[in-house]
Amino acid sequence: GSIFAGLFEEPYDIKEKNTKIGVIITILTALAIIFFISDPFKGLVYSQMLLSVQLPITIFTQIYLTSSKKVMGEYKNTTIENIILWLVAGIVTVLNIILLISLF
Repeated sequence: GSIFAGLFEEPYDIKEKNTKIGVIITILTALAIIFFISDPFKGLVYSQMLLSVQLPITIFTQIYLTSSKKVMGEYKNTTIENIILWLVAGIVTVLNIILLISLF
């Protein structure tokens, strides 16, 4: 719901129409998936794999934002922090690529 509200640049408020629509879409999607999965454990594993696929996107976006003086001002990442963060992002990305390759 909060992401759906954010798409319309509105605050998260359960009384707002867009927030309600987002919550309903999320619940209905989850219910539809639950009805088509014969093995709940396998469904949980697949959902976590999908989450891990989007993780590098989130990590790279966070590194970009926290490294920006425009966004963070004096609190932006230092050079050593950036090196560590890019290293971690690279490792996570490589592990996700290995995961995807192992599926096929």
